Amino acid sequence: MSARVWSGALVIGVGWAMLDAQIGENDGHAHLAHQIILGLDGAVVITAAGEITAPKDRAVLIPAGQTHAIGPKGRQTRSVYVDPRFSGVRNDRKDSPLVFLHDELSAALRDIGNANQARHWARMFAGRLPGSAIDARLQTAFENADALTSPAALARALSLSPSRLRDIVVSDFGVPPSKLLQWLQLLGAAKALEASASLADAAAAGGFSDQAHFTRRLRQWFGVTPKVGLSGLEVSIDDPI
Repeated sequence: MSARVWSGALVIGVGWAMLDAQIGENDGHAHLAHQIILGLDGAVVITAAGEITAPKDRAVLIPAGQTHAIGPKGRQTRSVYVDPRFSGVRNDRKDSPLVFLHDELSAALRDIGNANQARHWARMFAGRLPGSAIDARLQTAFENADALTSPAALARALSLSPSRLRDIVVSDFGVPPSKLLQWLQLLGAAKALEASASLADAAAAGGFSDQAHFTRRLRQWFGVTPKVGLSGLEVSIDDPI
């Protein structure tokens, strides 16, 4: 039996994204962003340390770093992803449980109608995250493509030793620099699908050596292969002036 492909629309901004999609195949995975998921036509089942069922129109926060899978297949959902580049807040909720959001946040998420509203909702959510601010030097480095080619290049761009860079990135993002750069590579590959439907082109745009490398990383971070997870999505980029 063939794997069920995800289908829907993906909007990608800087440090945030919104996915309106029917759930397809997905294995257990963990990513660098907080994920807030809402079932639009029925309940969503989230399998993490345990299993919880979120009723229709009740949003659930899956903290960054939590290994999880979602179902059932075919359920129409809306997810917003927020990582520290957007929130400005450290990923320190790794060991936190899944949390149901308040009714007003769930209703506002359900009522989103465009990218501007999605970005506004993400900003509202990010403003409620507890924790310390990330190192401002990292935010500056993210605007320098040359600095993102390797951990050594990032350390040089910030005039930091590799060990000091590692300490900062682990503290702010919950992963070492190599993993942070993998995350940014995946987002770059996904963004490339706006201009081309070719998964090979997307892999190259993300800086992956080949499609096999792209596939391994996407399965690791999102629990899907490119064909199952991305080929059925319409991708757009949110780049407000």
